[in-house]
Amino acid sequence: MKEHAGSYVLVLTVGTGNRDDLEGSLYSPLIKSISTGHWDHVVLLPSQSTVEQAVELKKRIHTSPVKIRPIPDHGDENDADACFTHFDSVLGGTIADGFSPAQITLDFTRGTKAMSAALVLAGVGREIPVLRYIQGMRGRTGSVQPGTEKIREVRTEAASARQQLDQAERLMKRGAFEAVCALHNDRHPLPDTVPRELRNKFESFGAVADIYAAWDRFDFSGAAAKLEKYLQRAGAFTPTPDMEDWIATLSREVVPAKYAETALHLRHLVCDILASAERRLRDGHYEDAGIRCYRVLELVGQVRLFDRGYDSSCLPGDDPKVEGFQKKQRKKKRNPLSENTSKELQGTFKAARNQVAFFLSFLGDPLAKKLIMFGESEEHVKARNVGILIHGFEAKAARLGTQRLEEHICKLEALLLEDDPGAAKRLAVARSLDFSGT
Repeated sequence: MKEHAGSYVLVLTVGTGNRDDLEGSLYSPLIKSISTGHWDHVVLLPSQSTVEQAVELKKRIHTSPVKIRPIPDHGDENDADACFTHFDSVLGGTIADGFSPAQITLDFTRGTKAMSAALVLAGVGREIPVLRYIQGMRGRTGSVQPGTEKIREVRTEAASARQQLDQAERLMKRGAFEAVCALHNDRHPLPDTVPRELRNKFESFGAVADIYAAWDRFDFSGAAAKLEKYLQRAGAFTPTPDMEDWIATLSREVVPAKYAETALHLRHLVCDILASAERRLRDGHYEDAGIRCYRVLELVGQVRLFDRGYDSSCLPGDDPKVEGFQKKQRKKKRNPLSENTSKELQGTFKAARNQVAFFLSFLGDPLAKKLIMFGESEEHVKARNVGILIHGFEAKAARLGTQRLEEHICKLEALLLEDDPGAAKRLAVARSLDFSGT
């Protein structure tokens, strides 16, 4: 696409005018509009019945190249939809030729009301910032009297900003926070011609979407840093005090050696991951939802081990209970714990998800049996390792169906509540990032 930097285009509708005075009612006003400003190209939009007038007008224009783009069918000048389709196509072609919307001005003075309305709508839809029309004293026929014409301009930025805000709101409700950020960055800053209220709301949407995008991708420290700078309110999307506390809590550093603190932190995190799985399911990202569900199940076991003073990634080899568990694993012909190979963790073992569940059973944990059965019976757990995002070559979660994935998530929620009834409040905050019901 060739760009036409510094070039400007004027697009005008061409009506019938007063046939008894085409000079005063049509040619003279349009020539005045064309002579007001510098145009590298002029595009005339007549109907089939005013092509002749457009051809005559073209003969009189010597300052710029002129194209005539008539509405294709007779009578369509009174069909706003047909006019819009044609005008939008012409504007789209002009933009495709390398002219930005800011380089185009539309004059909707002449033509039928349907033509004028269609050109205005097409212009706003294409984000053309300047429309113009000819105003003046009107005579007995209703036409502007020759010699009294004045060019008036209308800025469309406020209407475009309103459209962008509506689009941003729809995207927020769908959880497309990164898309809102991109929309904001593309349009920032809105011009001063946009009312301050709309500008402020647009900025607040961009700022809050940036926070939620970070939260949604588990960048809690990034979300917390952005939240500190957040000043504007974004209506129903404004972070609540509970949401702010949630982000602050999850942004804190995890120190596994502090077992009780880590267990509490992970109980927040597991709720956030389950809520994230629900959002991925909502958006049709079934494999992503399935992996998050697996991590939820894995975390429940790790949390309950931290409650007992054990880190599943660093189990001390000289601990009597770890030694006893290793013996039992061998006796039952199950895989023993794997030894950590790094120097820093020498003499310690790591436990996989199912080993954590069996170790909890060995320790007498009341939830251990359910964790074991969950891993052995749930198809989504079995499908995780052979899914396309881990070791397999096919999308397994999607093939199991959305209903079964929903049921799987419900079972996980029940597991969280059995682990700790306080999970209900935590889940409510984690789920507040879903605005689809707003």
